[in-house]
Amino acid sequence: MLIYVILGFLCDKDMTGYEIKQKMMRSTSSFIDASFGSIYPMLKKMEKGELIKAEEGVEEGRFKKAYRITEKGKGEFMEWLQTPCTFSPFNYEYLNKLFFYKYLDEHEVARLIASFRTTVASEYNKLTLIEEKHIQEMGVYEHATLRFGKEYYQMIMNWHEDLISEIIRKKENNNENDQKI
Repeated sequence: MLIYVILGFLCDKDMTGYEIKQKMMRSTSSFIDASFGSIYPMLKKMEKGELIKAEEGVEEGRFKKAYRITEKGKGEFMEWLQTPCTFSPFNYEYLNKLFFYKYLDEHEVARLIASFRTTVASEYNKLTLIEEKHIQEMGVYEHATLRFGKEYYQMIMNWHEDLISEIIRKKENNNENDQKI
């Protein structure tokens, strides 16, 4: 997938590896992100496959290597872009673990749920800041993906709030039943 994100970015303009990473952080990080350690090897592979071409130069006294998409790269990108999407259920580690939380102490469960919710809230806040700073630069589709990320994170936070409320209600009911006995 990273290959197509890079090709898509390069359809807009020539970019350095650093610029690609910055664009990714501002635009696609809610659904795909990559480290420099993944981006640069991918650029090298794409250059070897003649999907992109690198141009080296010096700008303001600094060495700079900018990448440009080739016709072959545009063709491959457009072919991928026009292929219908398939749906697959999400595979989330937290759901896998949550399924087995019955084996943990309820205080540990509460801690883990709160910790995860805080992590999701942090990601939501990052997207909100990106939206505030860069909304003027975004096209309708870029903004749509950012909104999807925000709404998705909001749904996860709401879902966890409902789960916490359900756990509290069950605990209160169990305490009431224990007192009746």
